[in-house]
Amino acid sequence: MKRPVQDDNLSISTFVPVDFDLQAPPSDLADYINTFFVIRTDEETLDEMMPAYSAQLLVYIRGRSHIAAGSGEFGQVQQVTFTAPLMQAMPVKVSGPLLLVGASLTPLGWQCLANTPVDQLNNCMLPARDIMDADTIARLENLADEYGAGKIGCDPIFEAISETLRARRGAIRSDHVQFVHRTMEWLSSGLSPSIDDFYRDAAMSPRTAQRLSKRFFGASPTRLIKRYRAIRAAMLLANPALPQPMRDEIRNSYFDQAHLIRDIRRYTGRTPTALNDGSIAHESLYPEGHGEGAKILRKPLE
Repeated sequence: MKRPVQDDNLSISTFVPVDFDLQAPPSDLADYINTFFVIRTDEETLDEMMPAYSAQLLVYIRGRSHIAAGSGEFGQVQQVTFTAPLMQAMPVKVSGPLLLVGASLTPLGWQCLANTPVDQLNNCMLPARDIMDADTIARLENLADEYGAGKIGCDPIFEAISETLRARRGAIRSDHVQFVHRTMEWLSSGLSPSIDDFYRDAAMSPRTAQRLSKRFFGASPTRLIKRYRAIRAAMLLANPALPQPMRDEIRNSYFDQAHLIRDIRRYTGRTPTALNDGSIAHESLYPEGHGEGAKILRKPLE
């Protein structure tokens, strides 16, 4: 079943099986939230592959979605649930009809809430009680019920999430915040940034830089290049409006076509020819949903 979004708070999507709408976070939380989003589908069941995406806070209005754990089984999901950062594409099963409100969290946003190294906690879904206090969860659940009953729109949920992050954003050491900023600037400096530049600008020992990279991003700097390059390549291939010279540059950054296909499949769960299919995965590959990590792709469009 295909239908457009019907919410005055959000722009109208095209007619696709999944409606995926983005809303920018408040400017003071740009370091903590990539984007707010609303996902809708009338499908009763939907099997997807979710790209190697950032951590997410999910508030279910109707339906549920589940990602596969390492065992291949799908875990139980609560009304307020977190998805830890994904290090590779993971299978997702949607039990619908689905109406889902959420926030895509930056590395700083995730650490503000979870305070756990990403290399120790990833590729899974977590009940909110593992991360949030009971009062915050109850507030989000009540807002979800009101949204489902048609009493409010999505904005009060976004505001509640924003308030939660504002209360926690001082929890990260200032030098660690600076490290994350420097790393994001490095990742945004080119389609295939130089690893030598990373260590030159890190302002700390290589061992410390490696440790912090794993804590905040879940991988070493060399692995980070690989993951971001693959996601950017997927964004380019999934969005025909992006400039051809940039498409050529990203293709040229791979040794050959086989390496490009392999990495895109690993980090998006799809081959390049299957990216532009109107799925959740396709909709989530628009640069607007990836914050600083996709800044280099947004610049030519501004």
